[in-house]
Amino acid sequence: MPEQPEQPENPVHPVHPVHPVHTHPSSLRPLVVQIAAAILALLGLLALATGITHLAAIPGVINRFKVRAVLEGVSMENVSNLSNGLKGTLIGYGLVYFVVALVLFALAWGVWQGNRLARILTWVVCGLGIILACCGLSSAASLGTHNVTLQGNDPEMTQAAQALVDSFPGWWAGLTGVSSVAQALGYIATAVLLALPAANAFFHRDRPAAIPPATTPPPVSPPTNA
Repeated sequence: MPEQPEQPENPVHPVHPVHPVHTHPSSLRPLVVQIAAAILALLGLLALATGITHLAAIPGVINRFKVRAVLEGVSMENVSNLSNGLKGTLIGYGLVYFVVALVLFALAWGVWQGNRLARILTWVVCGLGIILACCGLSSAASLGTHNVTLQGNDPEMTQAAQALVDSFPGWWAGLTGVSSVAQALGYIATAVLLALPAANAFFHRDRPAAIPPATTPPPVSPPTNA
């Protein structure tokens, strides 16, 4: 009887090569996107510092206003009402700046991650930020001149408004002006950077498709001779 050839105990199956995932060149974060995200983060820090400044200045500004208003002959009722209004305004501005800081931090993270919605929202925020920065420059100019012009013929309210303007510290107008200019430049730079071709390719990059796992063919039984 002819001898049967010995069959290997563990049949060897062909190994299918695994194809590596090819990274699209535009999936790498370009420098313009990194700079835009960094500027947004810095603008967030600036907004946070501005909000803290508004809240920290409340006691000193209110006290100086009360003294100046009384010396100018403003009635105590108007002094009390204007003091409460000034306090509420400063608190409101401080809280708004805190919210703006949180929004800017969130947008910076979204831009860093390449989120398309964050890019669109950043352009909207940049447009609003430029408008608010221009308003800040106008306010700084008014505080810097220390001149108040009100419509009407009420001398007491004119004196109260002048006392209110004079109650802010001397550095307030300069700080507000510098901060407004920095914000405007930062928003303009961010909007331009996110519109460059490198940023456009990054936000419209193709996501790498998932490669299905390789399947192992079922083992083949060795042939048998009857």
